Amino acid sequence: MKASAEIKGLRIISISEGTQVGVVKDYILNPQKGSLDFFVVDQPTDYFGAKVISFADIIGLGEFALTVPNPDVIQSVANSNEAQELIQQGVQVIGTKVLTKKGALIGEVKEILIDEQTGKIAQCVITDNNGDGHQVNGEQIITYGKELLIIEVDPRESVTEVVSQAVSGRIEVVEPKVSEAPLVAAEEGSASQQNEAPEFNLFEQRQLQYFVGKTVVQDVELDNGEILHAGEPMTETTIRQITTRSKLMEITSLLHKN
Repeated sequence: MKASAEIKGLRIISISEGTQVGVVKDYILNPQKGSLDFFVVDQPTDYFGAKVISFADIIGLGEFALTVPNPDVIQSVANSNEAQELIQQGVQVIGTKVLTKKGALIGEVKEILIDEQTGKIAQCVITDNNGDGHQVNGEQIITYGKELLIIEVDPRESVTEVVSQAVSGRIEVVEPKVSEAPLVAAEEGSASQQNEAPEFNLFEQRQLQYFVGKTVVQDVELDNGEILHAGEPMTETTIRQITTRSKLMEITSLLHKN
């Protein structure tokens, strides 16, 4: 997955010529498909005078560059009815309020993550009304609106439901067997558990790897209390200090745009 902040500023490289033919200035989303359909190459005052590249025409969307077969795939918005229609719809997603289908207004979209292979919006990063970060997978999104993102369920409810079921006895909680091990061994085991990486899913693990070498636009306190300073490139050591999903989401929303 690739955060939108990482897409803007990418070099556009023509494979046939081996040269840079532009820079990604922006992107155009398709709210009906929940996908990124076009990359904006330049953006003059008149948006319809811009040049765009269809996602279908690219070869790859990588960390260093967006690759295209040749410069001929760059087209004018004026010549693309599809791009014009999407621009007129004006759906940006980032900055829109998040509403559940039950009518609860729960927060705001801070970032979107794009599947580099398909162009689909894989996840939306939202901040709830308490300032906590959450992920909403693309398949949980009902509508991408100009003002509202409408989702199936509140992402906070899944955690609440698991806790509720455990308390009510619907989920069997197996008590661990405690062996009579020496105190030193127990302390070592406790320290080992603290150092274990959280059980991030595959998408989140890939997202963490994308952070290496990236910077944030403002200081962030990591989960171990250390400060990641604005402009400081993240390392593998930095990544190991990200142990909660809320911190992962916070850093994603603060990534520096290339």
